[in-house]
Amino acid sequence: MIRALGRVSLVVLVLAGLAGVAWGQSYTVQLATSPSGVQYLTDGNGMTLYYFTKDADGQSACSGKCSQLWPTFYAPSVTVPSSLSASDFSAITRADGSMQTTYMGWPLYYWSKDKNPGDMTGEGVAGIWYIVTSPMYSVMLSTKADLGNYLVDSQGKTLYYFKKDSPGMSACEGNCIKLWPAFYAPSVTAPSALNASDFGTITRPDGSMQTTYKGYPLYYWVKDAKRGDTTGQGVAKIWFVVDPKSFPPSM
Repeated sequence: MIRALGRVSLVVLVLAGLAGVAWGQSYTVQLATSPSGVQYLTDGNGMTLYYFTKDADGQSACSGKCSQLWPTFYAPSVTVPSSLSASDFSAITRADGSMQTTYMGWPLYYWSKDKNPGDMTGEGVAGIWYIVTSPMYSVMLSTKADLGNYLVDSQGKTLYYFKKDSPGMSACEGNCIKLWPAFYAPSVTAPSALNASDFGTITRPDGSMQTTYKGYPLYYWVKDAKRGDTTGQGVAKIWFVVDPKSFPPSM
């Protein structure tokens, strides 16, 4: 009888534990909703997570004093609610040997001036720090010293414009479009520094769709082998990255 009661007690404890997992789960990454209705990533305590526009290559460009202001976020094992996918998270080893969690290849950070859950005071700082949304932005900002800010997709791949294009019209066809594939996002979401209304869509001669920025079609460059590459900049003096501040330039 005592053994039977022991087995029953064990079963009760296991079931109670499972119930705790199902109904009282705590996550290392979760979602919050901004006053404007945008869903964004936080840690398990509700502290906002950010991305750095200089990290398009998937590595952290924030060290020294920068990392004191923008501490890294790292969870050895990422657990998320059903509205997020754990497979979108990974980790990198930083230059100092420490680890940092990434989301869709972008390293994640805190902002030292956020004091309470729900604070988002790091949003837009210096034009290079932004909250991380879910779904992820379809168009993002990247930054390089020689290029300034420029447009990339959610995977950090650079977007370009063609100097021979005109608003609402692509002049890139045939072999050109093989080398410079069209970028298309069915709906555009972007960091707060960008105006979603500046993005549009055209129908190409073959019936495919292409996203535009301020009327001009956006492209990839096939020789950009990895995220963060900008090898298409200045090709034939007619292909360039898209700097939102100076775009469109005199064409």
